[in-house]
Amino acid sequence: MNPKHVKLIAILLGIAVLLYLPRLLSDTEGRGSLEVDDGFAVPLSGTVTRVDIVLLADGDTIRLERGPEEWTVDGLRIDMSKIETLLPVLTDLSSSILVARNPENHDDLGVSETTGRRIDIYTGEDDPASFHLGNRDLGAGGYFVRMGGADEVFRLGGSAGGYLSRDRDGWRQRVIARVDTAAVRDLVIRREDGEVVVQRGDDGWVADGAPADSAAVHGMLGLLPSLSVTSFPTDDEAAAADFSTPDAELDVFAEAGGDVTGRELALGLRFLQDEEAGDWLVQLVDGEEVYRLAAFTVRRLLPERDALLPQE
Repeated sequence: MNPKHVKLIAILLGIAVLLYLPRLLSDTEGRGSLEVDDGFAVPLSGTVTRVDIVLLADGDTIRLERGPEEWTVDGLRIDMSKIETLLPVLTDLSSSILVARNPENHDDLGVSETTGRRIDIYTGEDDPASFHLGNRDLGAGGYFVRMGGADEVFRLGGSAGGYLSRDRDGWRQRVIARVDTAAVRDLVIRREDGEVVVQRGDDGWVADGAPADSAAVHGMLGLLPSLSVTSFPTDDEAAAADFSTPDAELDVFAEAGGDVTGRELALGLRFLQDEEAGDWLVQLVDGEEVYRLAAFTVRRLLPERDALLPQE
């Protein structure tokens, strides 16, 4: 090999090193990526029974737990559709895209022992399968993840990172009632100033025996097939709410051939007005959870007596 060939090879090697160097140094910047064979993987065996999402900055935990009949989030009703989309992706938590090796980058990437979230997945074993879930990678997509005790940080694609980044309210069930309005027979509204009974008659709806305004009645009925709350109160607000003396009540009765009265309670709601927040706290008569409903929704559910009578 003559000197010219040696020089040419040296130049080509130098160019290759310069092109590959940014990837080798990517862990000092917290950016970039490198595909490796021995990457990030969360081994799971058996059925998932619990997922703890530990917020490392403040020590709080969001607990998703399988019960005898359905899942709950911190003991509260959960949106089952969100659990049903989460469980399949938990069985494929893996990545070969390395983005950092230097522990000094863990804080910036949200995967240190005091930042981001630790995900503990239980499958009936004594010890959970755990990993750290960090910040979202706004440049390349996905989330930064790290196995406990490891320095390497990987980029996890797919939907799992987004699901596991929800707050508690993001998991909760917002639809609190589903009523078949075709079977509704009576609606009873109680306020401090009295009670109004709206009944289905042979010739239409009546309110306290007088023909009812169809628009007002349909406004009530239109919410019942899927009654969704606006938001949730804080734990302290929920604990302070006293529904033993509500500001208003709504009972919805449906036809029931097997009952001696010919009807059964399909939905019972109790309301407390929160004047400071400008909305209402609401609770199911057979439940313990407390929700918030917007004022305009409550106006449709609880129309005044005058609004239920036909307008002249």
